[in-house]
Amino acid sequence: MATATMADGTPVQLALSHRAVRQVLVDPRFSRAEASRPGAPSVVPFHGQSGLLHALDPPEHTALRAHIGRAFTSRTVERLRPEIEGLVARLLDAMEAAGPPADVVAHLSAPLPVKVLCRLLGVPYEDHEAFRGWIETILPASAAAGQAAEAAEQLTAYLADLIGTKRRAPGDDLISTLLAPGPDGLPLDDATVLANLTPVLVAGHDTTHNQLSNSLVALFTHRDQWELLVRRPELVPRAVDELLRHQLLSRIGMLMRVTTAPVDLAGVPLPAGTAVMALSDVANRDPAVFPDPDRIDVRRRDTGKHLAFGAGPHYCPGGRLARLELSVALLALVRRFPGLRPAVPVAELRWKDGIMRGPWQLPVTW
Repeated sequence: MATATMADGTPVQLALSHRAVRQVLVDPRFSRAEASRPGAPSVVPFHGQSGLLHALDPPEHTALRAHIGRAFTSRTVERLRPEIEGLVARLLDAMEAAGPPADVVAHLSAPLPVKVLCRLLGVPYEDHEAFRGWIETILPASAAAGQAAEAAEQLTAYLADLIGTKRRAPGDDLISTLLAPGPDGLPLDDATVLANLTPVLVAGHDTTHNQLSNSLVALFTHRDQWELLVRRPELVPRAVDELLRHQLLSRIGMLMRVTTAPVDLAGVPLPAGTAVMALSDVANRDPAVFPDPDRIDVRRRDTGKHLAFGAGPHYCPGGRLARLELSVALLALVRRFPGLRPAVPVAELRWKDGIMRGPWQLPVTW
């Protein structure tokens, strides 16, 4: 535990160990709803949008999570595997045809998650390019404010129309699932569905996109681990979790909570109303849980304990899908391009300077 001060002077307690961070994420006395209210301590601006899954506590969170979780069950996600494998194969076909050096970000990391999102949301094929354009204008840190705002308005209008279409003619997609009556027998209203699609888009595109690129950079700079995967591709699922644990993805890997009752955290008594920031990236390097934590080891057996997707009620509902995309992509790369390596020195890569960490381009050769 440590104490820090927010930019506005508000004191905040820092949970640093794996045990403390996990407690903050699991214990219901650490409230996400209280931390999401206007005026609460925050590392990013609060926009005041209601009905967001990540801004609720049980029982409201439980009910909404039950709706959203139906689209991300193990069985539902696994059904997408053949499509994702085919998509990755086609993307790598195009990269191979382009010949080295090729930018693996442009050929794979960026298009893969947005194409999966189109499938997940039920976006008609003829709208895929427009959809991708909006997403890639809104999310990058370099996007001009005016362009991002315009793209956001166009995407919101498109999604609102798509929700209406799915309500009239449901399909096999996330939006239709959200619109159908949930376990409580009640459907979600259009506004709640629309509000919760934005976090899905951010988590489904920006995080997966950058995590795949960051994973490749890490493996290129730890060449023995890449070569081990080439020899033993069955280790890829474990490698995906090890890289999720090891790599810094978000520059604000901090999960804010506010205590609603007195609670003891890591031996420190906290009164109700205490702001607590859980640093999951620090917890993922806790030597008490991950021996020699700064080392990448794709054979590590305890790597599944990482907190990259959170824990407890707010565990990322799309975690299974992210793991599937990352695993399929990495497995295809080590099998198809065993000699894959950076075409420029890693030190010369240009990195994003926004919330998400990742290279803008990653030229590779084979």
